[in-house]
Amino acid sequence: MDWSNDILLIIGGLLAGIVNTISGSGTLFSMGVMTLTGIPLVMANTTTRPGVFFQNLTGIMVLKKFNQFDLKKLQLLPVAATCLGAMVGAWCATLVSGNFFNLIASIVMVGLFATYVLPKSILKQLSLGIPKSAALIATFLFLGGFYGGFIQIGVGILILSILSGAYNMPYNQSNTYKLIIILIYTIPTTLYFSLTDNVLWRPAILLAVGQIVGAYAAAKFISKNKKAHVWAQAISILMIIATLIKVWFY
Repeated sequence: MDWSNDILLIIGGLLAGIVNTISGSGTLFSMGVMTLTGIPLVMANTTTRPGVFFQNLTGIMVLKKFNQFDLKKLQLLPVAATCLGAMVGAWCATLVSGNFFNLIASIVMVGLFATYVLPKSILKQLSLGIPKSAALIATFLFLGGFYGGFIQIGVGILILSILSGAYNMPYNQSNTYKLIIILIYTIPTTLYFSLTDNVLWRPAILLAVGQIVGAYAAAKFISKNKKAHVWAQAISILMIIATLIKVWFY
């Protein structure tokens, strides 16, 4: 891997850290740049996990400094249900073939693309409403965790939607708890991927460097700007298009 690929990975990590901390789907950038450097998408999916851990840790530390959340209010149910689902999802991610994973990832990216370009009036009608039942909330969180363990792309937006729908949290609060939950479940999933030789450590470290810087900058920015997530959609759309072209045509 030459120095130009190294620089590309750091830039991809930087963008991933920024977008993931602001809202979600930043993994599009870390996985996208890995595919652009020739790494198969199925391996990029597992290699991105160490960077996800460090970017979330950085974002949480910065937001804590600006008093954006209170850890005492974090409930056990969302953490436990999401972690359990994530471990099952991580196990499944190591069993599928590269072509099947490419298909699943492409469907996810097209779905994300649709959420970015569809009129807001349509998206409001499709918004996630979760009945206030502990069992149903746990089920939704388990499925969200499974999705995150299997494929990290867009899990931040999914967890954010579940937390907002289940607990009626304001955006800033649910976004912060989203970071905490993803941080926690990323620990066992990263260990699993590492122990099963599914992490390429050089790209993972380079991405992590960029993600830490991006998360730090984004956390400081969103502490002062409640609409910071709006501008991130444009670059996310471009990354979706570039990744799909690389995966299916080159």
